[in-house]
Amino acid sequence: MNIACRTYLTARLEALTLPGGVHPYVAGDEDHPGNIFFEEIPLDFLKDNDYAACCLQLRDASTRHGKLIAKARNAGKTAYTFTRRRYRREVTYRCLLYVAQAVELWGSGTAGLVEQLQQSIAANKIIAGSDNSAIRIDPQDAARPWDSDVEQQRQLRRPRLAIVRVQFSGGIQVIEEMPIIPSVEIVPHIHHL
Repeated sequence: MNIACRTYLTARLEALTLPGGVHPYVAGDEDHPGNIFFEEIPLDFLKDNDYAACCLQLRDASTRHGKLIAKARNAGKTAYTFTRRRYRREVTYRCLLYVAQAVELWGSGTAGLVEQLQQSIAANKIIAGSDNSAIRIDPQDAARPWDSDVEQQRQLRRPRLAIVRVQFSGGIQVIEEMPIIPSVEIVPHIHHL
């Protein structure tokens, strides 16, 4: 489930655009490191780069569920397939978006990066996991870590910051197959005493 969540978040972050049509967030590869991280941001990365996105796993919890979520009969009508959700899993990511100017985050007349990200996440309610199970997506509210007055007083040397939380709900499923008995013949057997 974590791989599907990270792939989804990476695609949403890469799709964000600044007013000039520039994509500020890029996933890295072995040759060119990007600025989307799923671990801590490397030390002094923000001194040399204006843009960075850091998606940290905030919560990963699973609870017993045991609910029948699907029942189907095969084409030959010889068996039923039951799908049961054994565990319900909720994973919450906290995405920290760093930019050079606060206007790029929150927008001024146009949609800022935070609003673009929220709209992109809200457009998709369900994605497929690696085991072909459904993962539900629930965007949370975006937050400014502090207001603009406090930010002015601090005279920060690092880029501006916004926090966006995204919750993914899925589960661990078990598929069982039960054969259909085509016909049953009951033959009574009577014992005489």
